[in-house]
Amino acid sequence: MSAMSPSPTAAPTSALDRIEVVLCQTSMAENIGAAARAMKTMGLSRLVLVAPRATIDAKARAVATHASDVLDAARVVDSVDEAVADSVAVWATTARSRSLTLPLLDGRAAAGEITRQAAAIPAGSGNRVSVLFGAERTGLTNEELNVADRLLALNANPDYPVLNLAQAVQLVAYEVFHATGEAPAGLEPAEPPVTKAELATLCARLETALEGRAFFPGEGEERERHARRLMQRVRLLLNRAQPRHDELQILHGMLTALLRLPRERDE
Repeated sequence: MSAMSPSPTAAPTSALDRIEVVLCQTSMAENIGAAARAMKTMGLSRLVLVAPRATIDAKARAVATHASDVLDAARVVDSVDEAVADSVAVWATTARSRSLTLPLLDGRAAAGEITRQAAAIPAGSGNRVSVLFGAERTGLTNEELNVADRLLALNANPDYPVLNLAQAVQLVAYEVFHATGEAPAGLEPAEPPVTKAELATLCARLETALEGRAFFPGEGEERERHARRLMQRVRLLLNRAQPRHDELQILHGMLTALLRLPRERDE
């Protein structure tokens, strides 16, 4: 079945081009192809494959049909941190309740927020908004969820809330596509948040400083475990806050001042 062609005003490519679909540890080539087809149908073109267990082969291209260009342009990376390093916002899709302290929006509400975030990215910037999809059988791992700012709920029939990967991508792509046409015009875009790589740099500085002050309890592996758990929570906190560049510089400046030796402060 052919979808109705969108009007030019219904899908401004500037916003859609800044939205990236990230598939994590996908195990079937057909699902990669089907996801690419679902994306192109709704005007999305940025695809990232994180540690895929399948390749973009003849099966993927057969399912993608006329979306081979999306497959050809896809980025393949080893880790989710690498995938979202230049992202200013990261959404994690989920079909079940999670115990994470992240804001949770349903698909339609999330699409409106994703569109707003994408529209706020300056023209010519390499930054983007990323939407994460987990492996077919297990969904997103804790490591993958740790890079997210918010959760996108794919609500379905509670008696059978089962969506395959391509269906999930299609639902999100559909909502995002139509949300772009509803975005109010004439608003001055806000400054986008800092990228995940910039937040990771701050977290690394903070962890090093805390380690130097013997902040983490225990010894050896126990201390490493405490440090890992605490820094995961700090990272979630910063992801929720979505600081801007000037706010990040304030945090870096405060950290630098706290690390300065007393004699250096007096000089």
